[in-house]
Amino acid sequence: MRAAISVSVLAVCGVVSAQTGVFRPLAQQCSPSLPAVVCINRYASVMPYHFFRNISNGASNPTFASTSVPNDTSFALVDKADFLAFDQERGQEILGSNPSYDFIFHVANAVHEAPVYVPSQNKLYLSQLSPPPGYLPQLVIDLNQHPPTLSEYLSDPPVYAPNGGTFHNGLIYWAASGGNNSIGGTEQRVGLRTLDPMTNKTTTILNNYFGYYFNTIDDLFVHPNGDVWFTDPGQSVPAHDIIARSPRL
Repeated sequence: MRAAISVSVLAVCGVVSAQTGVFRPLAQQCSPSLPAVVCINRYASVMPYHFFRNISNGASNPTFASTSVPNDTSFALVDKADFLAFDQERGQEILGSNPSYDFIFHVANAVHEAPVYVPSQNKLYLSQLSPPPGYLPQLVIDLNQHPPTLSEYLSDPPVYAPNGGTFHNGLIYWAASGGNNSIGGTEQRVGLRTLDPMTNKTTTILNNYFGYYFNTIDDLFVHPNGDVWFTDPGQSVPAHDIIARSPRL
């Protein structure tokens, strides 16, 4: 009986201490000739315990590289990298043999979201949320210019605070995450909108759930059949100061 108990205790201890799914190394140089390009294996989706990353507190914004992973020293490579590749084959194909980056634009100290590339125009559209609250224009990068230019962009009618965006069948789909009784002289509510970049016209395709305002529509995806899938988290409402009410869903 005593021997059986000992075996049972050892088995339980083995179950408690075991960790599955870890792939080592978490990080490695993609190529000996590219020491500043580090590949992240399997997205570092399972880290060995005990790992830890501090949260942002307003005064500091800890990065992915600041994560402490004492049981896989390869992760220290991340802090020294100029580029991280989460797909080694495609990453090296895109970056080439001598990758570099440059500072191009100065933008406001605000939240920027919803980057959408429009192939027919060779332009990149993106949003500026807040501060300041009530900011209506979006931003557009014209990649036809050398060097590229950055300018404000106002659609007709304007769309307030796109927080997510994608391109489908010639249209930009925006997850408009802000709203109140009067923005730019008009009432706007959280919803889904489309923009035709060729005509500058926007259309609201959804602004309520059976009469309820949405919380803060964030990310979205358009299925090839035209169905729109989107998220509507409530916790992001106070973060951007872009909605004058509490969540209702």
